[in-house]
Amino acid sequence: MAEPAPEPDLQDRNCRAKGNGFLYNDHTVFPWFHSAVREVPTETFDILDCRGVKTGEIIARDEAHRTGVWHGAFHCLIIYEREGKGYALFQKRAVQKKIAPGKFDVSVGGHYASGEDAEIAGPREIKEEVGLDVQFADLVPLGRRVFVYCFTPGITEHEFQDVFLLYRTINPEDLALQREELDGVIEMDVEEGIALFSGKQAYIDAALIRADGFTERVLVSAHDFVPCVDQYYLKLLSLGRQYAKGVRDLLII
Repeated sequence: MAEPAPEPDLQDRNCRAKGNGFLYNDHTVFPWFHSAVREVPTETFDILDCRGVKTGEIIARDEAHRTGVWHGAFHCLIIYEREGKGYALFQKRAVQKKIAPGKFDVSVGGHYASGEDAEIAGPREIKEEVGLDVQFADLVPLGRRVFVYCFTPGITEHEFQDVFLLYRTINPEDLALQREELDGVIEMDVEEGIALFSGKQAYIDAALIRADGFTERVLVSAHDFVPCVDQYYLKLLSLGRQYAKGVRDLLII
């Protein structure tokens, strides 16, 4: 009878114990999910302190959302003009998402994997989610947003979000949408969106371009968006309107 294979040596895995976690490739990972060291989580985030500075520790995605540690994310609103009117693109989050399933949010959004920043993750996220090739220099920085989400039982999201505009002439029906992340996108008239989020209108009519390629008209309310307390979408649309009018200074979220 063959003897069982020995457990892999920790040093061979470039991994050693450190406190309640493990040090892997010079990063601390919390927690280790199994008694035996057999695998490293496939998706990890850099842990940030309360100032948004990396602590040098990393954490698995699900554990970050369970414990509510601070981590980083990329956000981008795509704006464009057609026939003299301004439009903004908002994504409809896939119904299978753990956080805010089926809600509308900015055109593109995603977490930074450990070691990433906006310059690396931004163009990648835009390509993955909507199929557009962009350079980081194409993005208009609006600053950093502090975001807390606690509306799903068992999940607490504490994010520092780096927020950008992308001014690009597009046809939403030509976008290659990532079905795993998006159920579709809505094309919102910027002026109608400002009226919606400022409380002047309860609903607006918008085109929903679904990930399966079909387009339909839908009624959208502010309650259909990811919950927030900072008038985020109103601010974004206002900044997008200013940028489209040629304003380039003091565009701050």
